[in-house]
Amino acid sequence: MKPGFYNLVNKIILISLLFLLTNKSFASGDIFPIGSRSAGMGRCSAALKGFWGIQNNQAAISSIDKYSFGINYENRFTLKETSYKSAAFIAPFKIGVLGFSYNHYGYKAYREQKIGLAYARKFGKIISIGIQLDYFSVKLGEDYGKKNNVSFEIGLQSDIVDNLCIGIYVFNPIRVKLTDTYNEKLPAILRFGLAYSMNDNLIITTEVEKNSYLNPILFRCGLEYAIKSKFFIRGGIASRYEIFSFGFGFNLKHLKVDMAACMHESLGFSPQMGLIFNF
Repeated sequence: MKPGFYNLVNKIILISLLFLLTNKSFASGDIFPIGSRSAGMGRCSAALKGFWGIQNNQAAISSIDKYSFGINYENRFTLKETSYKSAAFIAPFKIGVLGFSYNHYGYKAYREQKIGLAYARKFGKIISIGIQLDYFSVKLGEDYGKKNNVSFEIGLQSDIVDNLCIGIYVFNPIRVKLTDTYNEKLPAILRFGLAYSMNDNLIITTEVEKNSYLNPILFRCGLEYAIKSKFFIRGGIASRYEIFSFGFGFNLKHLKVDMAACMHESLGFSPQMGLIFNF
């Protein structure tokens, strides 16, 4: 047999294993929240405010008042072929907050990309709403094919009582298709969460997620403890898949650093790290 044949077989086997083991493609429905802070808190995200709300609940960026840029790298299951890279830029204006985000998953033989343009705004003192237009692309290497489509996501957060935030997030409610050939659809996802600030140091959050591709409903819970608003310790649990997580972070003058690791019930740890720059 020629070496080229063995290389082709190896690529096919590796791509098949990626689909079976990671279950991460857009069409598979396993779309996780982005950001090391969220990851350290059991992947809770719907009711959390902050930079990576641009990926997890766009309403969360409505209170950002500084130009910000962030990157996040997740080494899923400690395999570079399943790594997930994210970057985003946020710009506040008088009429609201604009944001641009980019996600990349995979490697040269299989690649997923997501590009998002977000807008968020406060309505009164207790309601924030955000929406994002998304472009999705899936490509197989060696010119085996490419699939793409557009959809949207929308989020709401409300501080209806002191120290309690309610978050609702919807991803792809219209269930757009990646291809008509196999009727592959992007999943529709609904998340509902609560975040309670017990004091200036401790935040407890929980959420439920319903995914059109995955059953049953997923439950998550996480907490964050701050030490002098400079150092943060985090932990979280979930009802299945990533059963527990932990992480920490620290703030410098114009830089925030977050690290976390999630433990999958059968596939092991997924470490990640994120940087956020405020100008």
